Amino acid sequence: MTAQHIRIERLGAIERITLARPEKRNAQNKAMLESLDAALKRAGSDDEVRAVIVAADGPDFSAGHDHKELGDDYLQRPTVERYQFEDRYYLEIALCMRNLTKPVIVQAQGACIAGGFMIAAMADLLIASEDAYFSDPTVLLGSAAVEVLFHPWALGDRLARDILFTGRKLTATEAHQRGFVTRLVSRDELEATALGIAETIAKAPAFAMQMMKRSLNRNLDAQGFSVMMSAHFDTHQLVHTASKSSASAADRLANFKNIVAGS
Repeated sequence: MTAQHIRIERLGAIERITLARPEKRNAQNKAMLESLDAALKRAGSDDEVRAVIVAADGPDFSAGHDHKELGDDYLQRPTVERYQFEDRYYLEIALCMRNLTKPVIVQAQGACIAGGFMIAAMADLLIASEDAYFSDPTVLLGSAAVEVLFHPWALGDRLARDILFTGRKLTATEAHQRGFVTRLVSRDELEATALGIAETIAKAPAFAMQMMKRSLNRNLDAQGFSVMMSAHFDTHQLVHTASKSSASAADRLANFKNIVAGS
């Protein structure tokens, strides 16, 4: 498989997929997302793979979606075009990671912003270094959060409202205290910790692990998780449409920076 902006390694029964665009803070462009999706699906269908690690090169896990690639005219494009693009590249790929039959471990360092936060939240287990932080400032930028409204499910309702309404950073320490981060470690321990957990998971009978993950996902689905994700995605698209007549992307970014600087 030809992969762009990711690196794939087989470590025994572990498949490690590394976001490899550090010069752009691992901003997720179309090529990276296509490669990530293909790598996840390949690992999911490979009987020799027992667990998947998603990691990232450089100081940051991911600064989110690559809006420079989208262009400043993105919101002016036809609604159907935007809807289909985001359905495929943002919603579908994130949920593919969540629904993969194998356990997925994310090892995160530095910035996990917007789309980076969303990908990290799709993991079964999230290992974070002490310098990691999570942020979804998209409401202040004129959008209704990212495409997958995982926040109240992963963080609880009140904390979700806090970080979404204010755009503030959620530190790895606070995220660990709230149960969002599974293990909190130093940067030097991040890779070894994630690999050690993956190796432990890989020792379990594959079918038992697959069915355990399925039951846990169904537990959330029975509470409405999947229906809510679909409903929010449509709401997200509605706000995109409403933003067509509002300020430009550059103006919204400048306004966001002013709000954050004054908070």
